Amino acid sequence: MTACGGGAKTPTAVVVPQPDFKLTDTVVGTGTQAAAGDLVVINFTGYLYDSTKADFKGSKVESSVDTGKPATPFTVGVGSVVTGWDQSILGVAPFAAMKIGGKRTAILPAALVYGAGTRDVPSPNPYGYVAIPANSPMVYDFELVNVVKGTVPVVVPPPTTLQSVDTLVGTGATVAAGQTVTANYALYLYDGTRADLRGPLVQTTIGAAAQDFVLTNTNVITGWVQGIPGMKVGGKRTLTIPPGLGYGAVQHDTIPPNSTLIFDIVLVGVK
Repeated sequence: MTACGGGAKTPTAVVVPQPDFKLTDTVVGTGTQAAAGDLVVINFTGYLYDSTKADFKGSKVESSVDTGKPATPFTVGVGSVVTGWDQSILGVAPFAAMKIGGKRTAILPAALVYGAGTRDVPSPNPYGYVAIPANSPMVYDFELVNVVKGTVPVVVPPPTTLQSVDTLVGTGATVAAGQTVTANYALYLYDGTRADLRGPLVQTTIGAAAQDFVLTNTNVITGWVQGIPGMKVGGKRTLTIPPGLGYGAVQHDTIPPNSTLIFDIVLVGVK
């Protein structure tokens, strides 16, 4: 299982000069003001940041304006879009949140947009957009089209220690540290806004042949080394694993840095 294997190598960082976060209102709206938890509709156009341009707008990478349709409505302020979009729409002092009819330009360092991620040229590409390289600062033009008032969902903060819950106690042999276990699992990213705390499913072997894992730190993540001993064959256990017992600050496959992980584990055998 790659999700429980040894630590991934840290990729070599590409150093790109980053501008400061900056907002500029080109039109101040007069309608309903957006707040965290509201459903918003916006028009937007995104550009690669170009310090040689007077308006800092380099090549265009995406635009709802080109398509003639606003962006898909989203809930602002709850992490459903990149951080830079939330901060741009809700404002950062001395800027207030946008109102319907308002237009705002945001200069966003890479950490507030796609970070070290990249995005290829879309296909098809009728508007001639360019790809987004790693560590790219961006410039966005936003127009707030509509606001539907909402409420901020209750957010359960992730635990800072390993959490273990047996959903089915097995009747077979008991696992000890250092043994080899045969197991199936489903891995979710922690999402404190969901009732079951399970966000995206990123890996699973459920429905496939069970795999063998050696419960040592050189073979699986520490959360497994500490969390599986004591299980009995035939049992099911849910482990909620903080980043320090998972992959820490390192990106691992599709698992973002500093992710809290939820594993649903089915113990098939022990050797």
